[in-house]
Amino acid sequence: MQPGGGQLCRQLDQFSGGNRGTSTRPTMKKRMGPGLLLLIFLLLAYMAMARREMPYEKFQRQHVDTSRSWEPDPNRYCNLMMLRRNMTVSSCKELNSFVHGVLAGVVAICSSEGTWHHGNFYYSNSPFPVTDCQTTGASLWPRCIYRGVVSHKRICVACTNEQPVHYALPSVCSGP
Repeated sequence: MQPGGGQLCRQLDQFSGGNRGTSTRPTMKKRMGPGLLLLIFLLLAYMAMARREMPYEKFQRQHVDTSRSWEPDPNRYCNLMMLRRNMTVSSCKELNSFVHGVLAGVVAICSSEGTWHHGNFYYSNSPFPVTDCQTTGASLWPRCIYRGVVSHKRICVACTNEQPVHYALPSVCSGP
């Protein structure tokens, strides 16, 4: 036995409560677990807040439904989609339109498949299937109720860097 070995054993016994090897004291891993999880959660929350939705992404979320999340009843479709696309989080958005089609076709309005109207507004050369969703008189947040109307029409969008960033009422681009 090395000199001072007995003292080391006594210190270990004191530290472990006399139960060397069978300590009931929490390990470092267990003590750090909740703190580490909190740190990870806060980091993820910060990253989510820092990552703001870009205008083109917002346009996509609010106005493009490439899958046509099929619901044959336009009223039920609107109620489902307005909720699913987070447009009823803090209030009932009064009017919103969903364009049904291939995303590339909608984006092309800002270049080859659209006609410049004024400012940064372009009018689609071809009609798209569209579902217009409007709140009903019975809508009172948080219970937003929508009436849906399906049509086939040319659409008007504002573009930035050849990407749609705003869906405008047809009157903004009223044309031929």
